[in-house]
Amino acid sequence: MGVGVAIAAWLSCAAPPAEPPPPPADWVLRHGGVYTADPQRAWAEGVAIRDGLIVALGANAEVERYIGAGTRVWDLDGRMALPGFHDAHVHPLGAGHAMLGCPLQDATDVEALLGALRACARRSEGEWVVGDDFDLALFADASPRREVLDAILPDRPVLVRALDGHNSWVNSKALERAGITAATADPPKGVIERDAVTGEPSGTLRESAEALVESHVPTPTAEEDAEALRVAVQEMNRYGITSFIDASVGETEWRAYRAVEGAGALTARVRTSLTYGEYSETTPEEFERLLSMRETFASERVRTDAVKLFLDGVLEGETAALVEPYVGMGEHRGELNFEPAALAEAVTRFDGLGLQVHMHAIGDAAVRAGLDAVAVARERNGPLDNRHHMAHLQLVDPSDVPRFRALDVTANFQSLWAYPDAWILELNLPVVGRERVDRMYPIASLYDSGARIVGGSDWSVSSVNPLPAIETALRRADPGDDEGEVLTASERVELATMLAAYTREGAWLMHQEERVGMLRVGMRADLVVLARDLFAIPRDEIGEVEVLLTLLDGTVVHDAGSAWR
Repeated sequence: MGVGVAIAAWLSCAAPPAEPPPPPADWVLRHGGVYTADPQRAWAEGVAIRDGLIVALGANAEVERYIGAGTRVWDLDGRMALPGFHDAHVHPLGAGHAMLGCPLQDATDVEALLGALRACARRSEGEWVVGDDFDLALFADASPRREVLDAILPDRPVLVRALDGHNSWVNSKALERAGITAATADPPKGVIERDAVTGEPSGTLRESAEALVESHVPTPTAEEDAEALRVAVQEMNRYGITSFIDASVGETEWRAYRAVEGAGALTARVRTSLTYGEYSETTPEEFERLLSMRETFASERVRTDAVKLFLDGVLEGETAALVEPYVGMGEHRGELNFEPAALAEAVTRFDGLGLQVHMHAIGDAAVRAGLDAVAVARERNGPLDNRHHMAHLQLVDPSDVPRFRALDVTANFQSLWAYPDAWILELNLPVVGRERVDRMYPIASLYDSGARIVGGSDWSVSSVNPLPAIETALRRADPGDDEGEVLTASERVELATMLAAYTREGAWLMHQEERVGMLRVGMRADLVVLARDLFAIPRDEIGEVEVLLTLLDGTVVHDAGSAWR
């Protein structure tokens, strides 16, 4: 045997056999920034996806081994991939109906608003004219009058819902249809605004008073509900949202989810919050029936194990519950929707049933009442893993900040509101004063205290796009104005904090952190591609970044088009 042959034979025995290539991936993203949201490994160059799962994550060479003849390969080249966004507080059915109906949020002055309502009336087929999401700050004292609507639509009943979801504007015909007169008493937890001279209803209805007119508006059909929900979910996918918490549901919403999922159009993971008490559309008996049958509507994509409680109203109607009185209103502090003992009993009961409690709290007294109720539940039930959370948190008394961590209550912020807009400066400031305005939306205070932070939109109250909300949390200024006034600079937080709030922390809140919320090998491929790396651009440009691609379980649910690839 020659020497060369001998060496070759020896090498063939000594060298380990070449590792066979892995089965090809369905998708490979490479040559860019893959932000994993994983504290153990924040960045990778590429990611490979097969059968809805992440099968490789790391250097380009590592993921390129998964490229086969049928693999779709995307070069990021300065773009950014990250986990799918979680919206922890959203109202998709209402938002979808607003999109398909008469959306008014783009009207920036009264004349534009009235013009939009005229256009809606012309194309409306029914008797009623119903508009959604108008800016209450366009009107003095947040109290638009019926005469303004009467001047343009005197012969048809008109109901126009405000952006905040707690106030409505109606004309004389709608008041007549509902039988609301000077003699009509304010309903419990509601306000019928009245003319200061005549005592007649002026046209603004707050909180539970809205239902006096809403009950006369034709109810959408089941088919219309399903279409509205489908459109809303599609819109959320467009902004990179792959999971969300529906903040207030009843049987109507559950049936819509079933219909949309049955049609194969539920392209998100959902947790629904069954509304209990004030603002629930059910009687106590109906609530118990729905609570007992909630698993009937649960599925692979929909969880039904959460309950929503509205603890108070809103500042712009002086219905939020405050520790100290409103300015210039004597001892008026707003009002809690639950007596403290009843709230504690409800939270303790739901906690004991293994349900997550999702609380609306705007005023600092409402926040304190919610924390007190959780404290009672913890004492009676022990530390259960139900992951309760409190949304909005416009005002939190400083003494209550450390209680969030101590009680393991998650702070659910709608950070797009955390800048000095007309609502804060023209509606809130006169009734709560500068000191309280300066401590609104204390995101950094809660985060620094060790509280868990998540992000939500409250859409259609505000934009569903997470990126302007993230920018606002970083700058505390109008995301549409790079030189805008700042609301309490000390409450600014970092980009990584807000990305965690919309990814892994939101996944944790939804009890799905083992499957999604981070990019790790073996986890589901819920993933977003952004047009720019958020860490590499000025903060005042974050809100303008386009979502190019959204994947759910490795399937494309939004694609901005082939031009970017």
